[in-house]
Amino acid sequence: MRSVARAFGLGLAFCLGSATALAQYPPPPGAQHPPGAQHPPGAQPYPPPGGYPPPGGYPPPPGAYPGAYPPPGGYPPGYSPPPPPGPRYQKSSSAEIGVLYGTSVAYGVGVWVDAEAGIEDPALRAIAPIVLGLAAPVGVYFLDQPAMPEGMPSSIAAGLAIGGGLGLGIWGTQVVTTGEPKEWEFQGLARSEVIGSTAGGVAGYFVGAYLEPEPQQNLLVTSSIFWGTAIGSLYGYGPTNGSYGRANKYAAIGGLVGFGATAIAAGGLSFLYVPSFRQIGWMWAGAAIGAAASAPIYLFYVGDDNPPARRGMIFTATTTLLGIAAGGIFSSGDVDVRGDAGPANRFARLDYFGPITFEGGAGVGISGALY
Repeated sequence: MRSVARAFGLGLAFCLGSATALAQYPPPPGAQHPPGAQHPPGAQPYPPPGGYPPPGGYPPPPGAYPGAYPPPGGYPPGYSPPPPPGPRYQKSSSAEIGVLYGTSVAYGVGVWVDAEAGIEDPALRAIAPIVLGLAAPVGVYFLDQPAMPEGMPSSIAAGLAIGGGLGLGIWGTQVVTTGEPKEWEFQGLARSEVIGSTAGGVAGYFVGAYLEPEPQQNLLVTSSIFWGTAIGSLYGYGPTNGSYGRANKYAAIGGLVGFGATAIAAGGLSFLYVPSFRQIGWMWAGAAIGAAASAPIYLFYVGDDNPPARRGMIFTATTTLLGIAAGGIFSSGDVDVRGDAGPANRFARLDYFGPITFEGGAGVGISGALY
């Protein structure tokens, strides 16, 4: 009996719902109903002339908005129709994809094939670089069909450059720390370059696909790694006493340390904010100014009784680092806040950082948000 009552209740609810729907959405003017059907008084035969649905479509549900549908002259005031579907990302600019084309050419013209095959004939050695130098940008062309989103080409280009730089650094460190006969020769250099740049390009693709960085972020990471490698090499080379060969060893190690430290720091910083191109330009200018300002220090090393002039590289590294920091801080008003990235893929946001003064001192002010 309970099942019968339940079935009867469901049937009654369905009938009431159908009657309510017919009352809310009566047939349009001119509609016809089948012979013998229950329909409101005044309805006309069914189907309407001209087919079904009637010309002009159905009227809107009660309460949508007054007037015809759509109203003459457009939608009523205060009503915004939903935007038409479109791409969910902005495609990359011609400048950004051009950077990837140029980087791919540099990647393709490498001499790894010649080094592995041991080709010595000049005419034969030129074949592989030309073929690969043309094949790499062709691959970029097909990868860009349809157009890649903004940030993807620069992410791949950054990965190629960073990976190639890491391969070069590893090869150089191996050469200066082991010596003959264990040092890697030219073949080892070619292998390090192609393995590093290939792995970096693949990593850059996945970074661009899943983290969706802005081009400015990719440029900041690449620039920071270059600065870190150079400054680390200067710090390693300068304070070393003894032969230049020993100094080269510590310079290579310092460069690798600077490479890794700035890669981690710049990568983490990119999760906080998006710098502007102008701010990055000021940081490059600060690096150049800081390095140039250290030149007079080398005059104090003139003379046989003074320490080696390379000790001045400690000061050069310091002034270069300070110049980069000053360029970034004093141009921090150009920071483009990552407003479109919410808590889904960002744990924090940096809105501003820069110098502040207060009674009795000065400091650095930082403002932002934690998600």
